Amino acid sequence: MTNMNTADFLRAVDHAAGMNDRWLFIASLVVFGVFAAFVMRYFVRQHERLIADHQHARETYQDSLRGMVAEQSAANAKLIISLDNNTRILEDCRDELRHSRRARQQA
Repeated sequence: MTNMNTADFLRAVDHAAGMNDRWLFIASLVVFGVFAAFVMRYFVRQHERLIADHQHARETYQDSLRGMVAEQSAANAKLIISLDNNTRILEDCRDELRHSRRARQQA
């Protein structure tokens, strides 16, 4: 078909035009089917890429959330230790104040 000259090409077009409409409909149906298959294949590939991008973004988001939760847990553990230390120190101060008040009252 690529080595056809203009006269041969015009004869082929004339022959195709001389066929009845049923062949033209079938040919257009085949061409449309091939086009639709390529379009659907393109959109399926785009959809697969979108799903892969979404999966990657979700995994990244979950990893960042895990990191934040771990940091918050570590901070909470430090706060608990600090509160325990402060509670113990305040109890010691309270006991010392009671002891000094009793000593003043007895003197």
